[in-house]
Amino acid sequence: MMSHVRLIPILALAAPITAQSPAVQLIPRPASVTARGDLWRLPDTLRISTNRPAAKPAAALLLELLRSEHARPARNATRGQIRFVIGSGAAADESYTLTVGVDGIVITAPSLSGLRWGAQSARQLIVGATDGTTSGVEIRDRPRYEWRGAMLDVGRHWFPVADVLRWIDAMARYKLNVFHWHLSDDQGWRLAISRYPRLTSIGAWRDESADLEVGGFYTQADVRRVVAYAAARGITVVPEIEMPGHSRAALAAYPILGCTGEALPVPTGWGVFDDVLCPTEATFTFLEGVLTEVLQLFPSRNIHIGGDEVPKRRWKECAECQAIIAREKLGDDEGLQRWFTARIAAWLQTHGRRMIGWDEILNGGAPAGAIVQAWQGSNRIALALAAGSDVIASPAEWTYVNRSASPRELPLDRIVRFDPASPPNGKARVLGGEAPLWTERVVSPANVEMMYFPRLIGFAEAIWSGPADPGAFRVRLAPEQERLGRQGIAFGPADADLTSLMIRYDTTSHRLRLGQTNLITGIAAVVFRDGNPIAADTSGALFAQEGRFTLQLRRGVDAIGESRTVTVADHLGRNRPVTFATPPDPRYPGTGAYTLTDGARGTVFADGLWNGWQGPDLDAIIDLGSSLSLHEISISLLEEVRSWILYPSSVRVQLSGDGSQWRDGGTVALNVPTTSDGRSRRLVTVALPAGTAARWVRVVATNPGRLPAWHPGAGSPSWIFADEILVH
Repeated sequence: MMSHVRLIPILALAAPITAQSPAVQLIPRPASVTARGDLWRLPDTLRISTNRPAAKPAAALLLELLRSEHARPARNATRGQIRFVIGSGAAADESYTLTVGVDGIVITAPSLSGLRWGAQSARQLIVGATDGTTSGVEIRDRPRYEWRGAMLDVGRHWFPVADVLRWIDAMARYKLNVFHWHLSDDQGWRLAISRYPRLTSIGAWRDESADLEVGGFYTQADVRRVVAYAAARGITVVPEIEMPGHSRAALAAYPILGCTGEALPVPTGWGVFDDVLCPTEATFTFLEGVLTEVLQLFPSRNIHIGGDEVPKRRWKECAECQAIIAREKLGDDEGLQRWFTARIAAWLQTHGRRMIGWDEILNGGAPAGAIVQAWQGSNRIALALAAGSDVIASPAEWTYVNRSASPRELPLDRIVRFDPASPPNGKARVLGGEAPLWTERVVSPANVEMMYFPRLIGFAEAIWSGPADPGAFRVRLAPEQERLGRQGIAFGPADADLTSLMIRYDTTSHRLRLGQTNLITGIAAVVFRDGNPIAADTSGALFAQEGRFTLQLRRGVDAIGESRTVTVADHLGRNRPVTFATPPDPRYPGTGAYTLTDGARGTVFADGLWNGWQGPDLDAIIDLGSSLSLHEISISLLEEVRSWILYPSSVRVQLSGDGSQWRDGGTVALNVPTTSDGRSRRLVTVALPAGTAARWVRVVATNPGRLPAWHPGAGSPSWIFADEILVH
């Protein structure tokens, strides 16, 4: 407790959970709290004892926790002011009773699991007793759900073991009991497998640029350390090895596992890739070898195999895949994935394990006994139950903490109201829930923490106790945030974007400006010009110079979010007005009305410097202000096929001296084949005849048409993206 906390009662909820005493502000809130008349004054040294050897791990845990928080000296004793009493009961029974009386604290539970959660409650009470006293109470508590998880994606960005351990301790503090470790993806393989060393020598690294290799992996000793640390805190580590999709890192290491056999690099971009594991006997031999070592490292009964977002293009083109479909009478490529998943599930079952897959494994029927992790929406929970599968509820709109905390996405007040409750269908049931953190744009340990906290604490409240009143929850959160801050945990905002770093065009001064809004304390912008650090500047003087600028938000040495790179170039059309036959889509405003003449060229789709058109041609006219001698016109274009952005089929230039009569300046046909991994930027140049002069320049980039049949958006209009028209 906190002796100086304001006495604000916690609101009763519709869920059958009794509100806790205002003097006991625990997170998550207990099932019931009964005030007693006595008061316990903490001694200078806390003595901790147990009634049976089976209770000693809980006593050892509390001893470690109190020492780590420098709460006060503590030691084991035969008789103590904190006593752990274990009874007889099922190991899965996580209930406990904690009583504070004049002589100290007694924690009783039918199992070690319950004692550990009682230890975490005692930890909060003791650390919160700032004046050395805590009120007498009786706390009776049990979780609403048995599966209370947090997922960390280390496939996109790798994080050190020391940080993983710190996050596991924070999870246990709020009684989460599953750490879902997403260990492989397209952009990186993170688990050392002795049978297949190329998985980490090649698959764990990607070349972000000519001089920057990004990656990392965990040795088997690292994994054993993490698993043991988590187990001591009552947390099960569930590994995820993605298959058959999201496997480009594995294919980079062992091309024979793909349908084409082509040597492919570890991708640097995000999204869904066509190249997936080919369901051949060689692939199953590989997977069984990998999983054999996974099972040796992870005692968890449940093993996650992913199974999400699996394009079928390569399988459709693969003679061996089609032969398997015919031989096994699978019907189609969806049937081939069902067969693949069922074979892995059966292998795991013969080894005493149970398969988990994302809710795509429901397509055509999940294997018997498999657990479905529902992510695509709350409706998928009911769909999985109707199919007879147990469910882990992770609907993205309620639990994906990689999403912004802004009110339009996933603020704290929404996540504390999360309720996966759904009536069981036969024997199928909702096991609980999980909050995933995908790390495509989460690049450092501090960045992880600022996405996790405080929202992961709100999730822990909802999944242990049931939906909470947001205002009452925030009262209890405030002192906890302060305590975690003292332990070095970084907190992000509860209801705003973590960062807002943008480049905007000021139409008054006709300058590009670096804009920063909603930056929380401790985060600052760092700017590099042609690789050299320079002072960040919001006046616009920074971008008056030509050069290549890299913008990065940092908290100390930790990067927050992906960096942004912009190349500033001067030309005759810079700062000149542009008119459009069809205005750009309002979803892609770029830097404003002068996006195509502001001098700034972007790098990637997400950097906010592009105008976009879906369907119509890009048809833009620039007024140069007077007739000028011209020799070439260039346009900067983007290709991001997975995001429906294609290169135009051609670029045409027209010129005018009066704005009404136009003459041809030349056309360039691009003839760029559309491939599933297409992701690049081009400067397309139209050379003008010698002696050309004009005041108005018109550029038409012809839309390439609808997306091809093999594309996930087949038949939809494609996009054209441009960020600058350069006039020389």
